[in-house]
Amino acid sequence: MQEPEFHRIASAAQIAEGKMLEVELEGRSIVICRTRDGWHALDNVCTHAYAKMHEGRLRGNRLICPLHGASFDCRTGAVLGAPAITPLKTYAVRCVGDDVEVALQPPSSAK
Repeated sequence: MQEPEFHRIASAAQIAEGKMLEVELEGRSIVICRTRDGWHALDNVCTHAYAKMHEGRLRGNRLICPLHGASFDCRTGAVLGAPAITPLKTYAVRCVGDDVEVALQPPSSAK
């Protein structure tokens, strides 16, 4: 199995715990969330209606859409609250030194 290719997207210092950052990677809008549990990367567009997730709120591990209040688990992409029914796609994320890196290949909870 081939290792996913990671891309540097930010420095760890750019994102405080409990905050998010929008990044563009190969034409995709991705939201990076830093929680007490670590770093998480997901599609930045709500699966219910077009809204940028980084404009919403991050409460613990709950990522809340700014448009209709749909909520997702930022660790898995799973839907936690309506009106969304489809999970957000997740991406592998890691820290190497002070660099935050994301891979666009799996693992992902959404297909």
